[in-house]
Amino acid sequence: MKALGATFVFMFAVSLMCAFGIEWAPLLWLPACALFFPMWLMLQIVSGRQGDAPDAALDEYELAQRNNARSIGLTITQNLMLVPIFYLIFGSVITGGTDTDMAYAGGLMALTVLLVGGCSPAMILGWSRPDDE
Repeated sequence: MKALGATFVFMFAVSLMCAFGIEWAPLLWLPACALFFPMWLMLQIVSGRQGDAPDAALDEYELAQRNNARSIGLTITQNLMLVPIFYLIFGSVITGGTDTDMAYAGGLMALTVLLVGGCSPAMILGWSRPDDE
């Protein structure tokens, strides 16, 4: 989970580099995705896909845990999404809407936040579950 968190930080750093107009920065998104996807798949396997399992596949305790983790994930997504929203709103006012680097960077920021929010329930469940003996 630490490696997945580091990948999210790297993705957000790439979006900031794009915001500052570094021309080769979008190429760094490819290694970020190459790191993210295997770790995300491993997290899904380790967590037993409990974060997105259907209701019928879980007992009452697991259902309560899943719903709690999803609620926290939604809160994380909503709060973090304010960063790209305010960046795009204030940036478009300051630049008069003419900065294409800003639009690309805002899209990468939003995508990163959605990935964080989407992975949060599985990360929370993986962190809070007791280790198998």
